[in-house]
Amino acid sequence: MMGRRWTATQPSGLARLALVHFEGVSRFGLSRAQLLCAAGLSEDQLRDPDGRIPLSAIERLWRTTTARSSDPLLGLRLGANVRTRQLGLVGYTLVFSRTLGAALERLARYSHIVSDALVVELGEDADATWIRLDVQPALRAFRAAADARLAALVAMCRELVGSPIAPLAVQFPYRRPNDVSAYEKFFRAPLEFGALSTTFLLMREDLARPVVWSDEALTGYLERLAGQVLHELGAQRTIGDQVRRVLWRQLTDGAPDLSHAARWLGMSSRTLQRRLHEEKTTFAAVLADLRREMAQPLLRDGRLAVSEVAFLLGYEDVTSFQRAFREWFGVSPRAFRHCAS
Repeated sequence: MMGRRWTATQPSGLARLALVHFEGVSRFGLSRAQLLCAAGLSEDQLRDPDGRIPLSAIERLWRTTTARSSDPLLGLRLGANVRTRQLGLVGYTLVFSRTLGAALERLARYSHIVSDALVVELGEDADATWIRLDVQPALRAFRAAADARLAALVAMCRELVGSPIAPLAVQFPYRRPNDVSAYEKFFRAPLEFGALSTTFLLMREDLARPVVWSDEALTGYLERLAGQVLHELGAQRTIGDQVRRVLWRQLTDGAPDLSHAARWLGMSSRTLQRRLHEEKTTFAAVLADLRREMAQPLLRDGRLAVSEVAFLLGYEDVTSFQRAFREWFGVSPRAFRHCAS
């Protein structure tokens, strides 16, 4: 099995993401060889845990795993067993941080090392802080993947401070399942389903808790190393790829305009336009390409209404999405879904 062809300019993540996934699903009796084949990956691609694999393979891996498992709690169970050190260099910057809050800030800073599409954002709210997680649009509201990333980060927070801390609230980006008892048992927090993002709320007192293995000197060294890796990743990307990452982060808040993307990338709007022109593309073209690429896999997920797909792609109304989809593919979103089912 040679795996699908992939180029370094495509969105990617660490190979260890797949390795952690395989380690977790092995408990459920799922065949690694079959999952590898379905994901379009080879063992050679996973030989170096810090090598990079396409995010499209991660998406296929999740969808194939859930299709072959009858357990609706698969994502929750997988995430609950993730340990911080499994994230490699980024994980170790967390493990040796002084406090939980410092660890989460480092995760937000270095999230792109783990995955081009991973976004971790911290937002203060009165006496608490929201921790928001986001990934590529195709997996944003995919139940198993959303469960796994929420459970994994809560499990890592508990591991880091050596205490079974509980969030004040947890938000899920999909409809409420019939039975949520397992979620209540694990998170020990009020649950909100059908939210705009994958998020949980921690008290500031929890963020101030010391990390069990805190070592500021070692963290300083690891931070310099992580910063170098992050810089090298950025240097390997075209400006179009960088704009695409900004759009990934912001689509569910409404697609950002060019000036917003330019500020995020630390340049003027004129400079961003010029650099995109040098790559023979435009901001509008990058946005349209991303939406067109993600529209079909999102619609194939029968659990998402057409209006929800429109929201995930950053459209202000479903009519605009329907019009764009028909221009791209010659059929309406509903007709495409009917043929794909």
